[in-house]
Amino acid sequence: MTDTRPRAEVSLPDGQRLQAAVTRRRRDRAGVWWYDLEIEIPDRDDDRRHGPTLTSRMITFSAPHPVVQPLPGEDYSSLNPAPPHERRRWRIYDAPRTSPADYYIHRDDCAQCLGDRLLSDAEALQALADPETAVPCPVCRPDAILRTA
Repeated sequence: MTDTRPRAEVSLPDGQRLQAAVTRRRRDRAGVWWYDLEIEIPDRDDDRRHGPTLTSRMITFSAPHPVVQPLPGEDYSSLNPAPPHERRRWRIYDAPRTSPADYYIHRDDCAQCLGDRLLSDAEALQALADPETAVPCPVCRPDAILRTA
């Protein structure tokens, strides 16, 4: 299988340079790009019966620009998050029978939610506008964040 992730050049502390697959990039509060990267390196696997064999393992790490330099011709747009109004970070799932609402709105990472239907901020707020349609999950409390959205 071909790796389609964009690559970037990394300068190591001893002056060596290597290329690594970029899994994510984001700006910090100062505006500096930080890259999450992955490289595959050779490794040894010891087997008591057959002795050592050559294998490999993945190393993940993070580094800022200018330690990491984008490569000309690489498309990093797939790593950019959607604009805030398009992000789907809420889940909707059937409410328990004891609830007066049809659905609970959950945070994306709520362990109480078994559903996989994602909603944007606007969709979640619209669903929560009618308490007979949807109410916030009492465990993850998405309404605490949605009030500021």
